[in-house]
Amino acid sequence: MGFAAKGMMMTPATAVKREQLRLFMARALAGETAVKAVIGIGSIATGRMRADSDIDAIVFLEPYSDYIVPAEAIWLPDDGSFHSIFSRDERVQRDGIQLDFARFDWGQWRKPDFAWPEERLAELGSGWVAYDPTGEVTAVIQTRVVYPEALRIARLDEAVTWLDQHLEDGTPEEKWESLGPLIAHDRLQAAYGWLVQGLFAINGRWRGWRNREMSGLLQLPWLPNDVENRLLLAGNAPTLDYAGYMARVAALRGLFADVLQWLQVEGFYGDDPIGEAFIRGAEEPGRAWNMLAWNEQHKQQKV
Repeated sequence: MGFAAKGMMMTPATAVKREQLRLFMARALAGETAVKAVIGIGSIATGRMRADSDIDAIVFLEPYSDYIVPAEAIWLPDDGSFHSIFSRDERVQRDGIQLDFARFDWGQWRKPDFAWPEERLAELGSGWVAYDPTGEVTAVIQTRVVYPEALRIARLDEAVTWLDQHLEDGTPEEKWESLGPLIAHDRLQAAYGWLVQGLFAINGRWRGWRNREMSGLLQLPWLPNDVENRLLLAGNAPTLDYAGYMARVAALRGLFADVLQWLQVEGFYGDDPIGEAFIRGAEEPGRAWNMLAWNEQHKQQKV
């Protein structure tokens, strides 16, 4: 049971590690009524575990206690003992099961006004439900991980606006001349970040931890063709000269064009996606397109 995509391929190590987690729950958590749910995250959820992977999971507790499960430890099934992950005991390292738990207070997390961090939404949205006897936690997770359509549109508008500002004809070329290679490449890095935001928003998926973001991105349902090779060039210049810089620009522009084409075909934008995104994202008094009305209100403000 879980939230991960159906039909995913599971490594043999994943099957072994899931059984190890089940064994831990059956022996170490039996009778622990404070444990409301255990949700496998990371590779145990995606099915990509290796033999040397530790077991990552979120444990929801109510009432909360630091002393029901450790944050990280090696657990020995033979005697149920917990050991430091830095233990040099050969038996512990050989026979133990390494656990890495994020422990949360379910009494807090189930409150409607408690904001779940986006990285946790990403983890829980693709998590593997290892334990949830009442189904309460699963039901709340299913509700909370839904990606709001208003947020999706707002993030798409933001990404489209900034990608255009960084990549429009002449801008990257001018930045190389006026700001120099370092800052010019940094501007491209910003464009790369907006591209990533747009791809996650297109798919209605939360962004995970930055250090593992690419793994999540490559699992998105819709991506431009040959995305791995194109993203590699978009994020990394093949040389440090102007030619290498412009190779990055070309890769980013090509990916942006594919994104815009998909958004128009799917009806997110009409004939002028740049203008539509900018106006909708900056809809407030005092902008270029509403200065006449702003001036009228400004005059009345002074009366």
